[in-house]
Amino acid sequence: MRRLVLVANVVIPIAIISLFLGSDGRVTAGIAAARDTYPQISPSTVSATETLTLTAQIYLPLACKNFPLVIPEGKYLFVEYWTHSVLGVNCPILCIDFPTYHFDLQSGELTSYTSNPPLLDDDVGYIGSGESLGGVGMGASSHLIRIQWCPWPEDGITLRYVDETGTVTLEREGEVIVLEANETWVSDEETEIWDGMEPECVVTSTHYITNYAFQDRDKIIYAWP
Repeated sequence: MRRLVLVANVVIPIAIISLFLGSDGRVTAGIAAARDTYPQISPSTVSATETLTLTAQIYLPLACKNFPLVIPEGKYLFVEYWTHSVLGVNCPILCIDFPTYHFDLQSGELTSYTSNPPLLDDDVGYIGSGESLGGVGMGASSHLIRIQWCPWPEDGITLRYVDETGTVTLEREGEVIVLEANETWVSDEETEIWDGMEPECVVTSTHYITNYAFQDRDKIIYAWP
């Protein structure tokens, strides 16, 4: 899998901070399509197979007081960060539950099944955060987090910027990720031993970030009293 490498300049009144994520400023990895069977992942994904040259600098504001103004009227931003972990055969059987929301890409309806925070008029949107288990594990769990301003750090990712087209700039573990509408970024597989598990228990995790961009606020359904 190729990875996206960006050179990003952060401008603040006192100093200019440069984030050099690649020595030649070229794209060496891209956005991979998510698996069709994976929960909550948009089928409208793209795959970058060619090396691209970036000719424009990307500015990542450290503070965005006017950030909500780029959201079209009647819309909200929806970004999802999902982790799928496969527990090896030497792991104990684990089960987690439960998802608290569902997003239907075809209809654009976001249904909240339990007491996720309602979206306020001046909120930017939601980050949907969840995880699912495979292998000897099973089940899924998720929740919705309100995005109130920029930058917005939550559950391992930071939303840095969104433009008028719905393209978002995020950061995860020092890597800058740029996603257009309905694009999904997929991490490499990460093998680890979870805390409290025996050394023979190997867990393989993959992380997915999907940008559903701008959605209609009137299609948010709160299915709880």
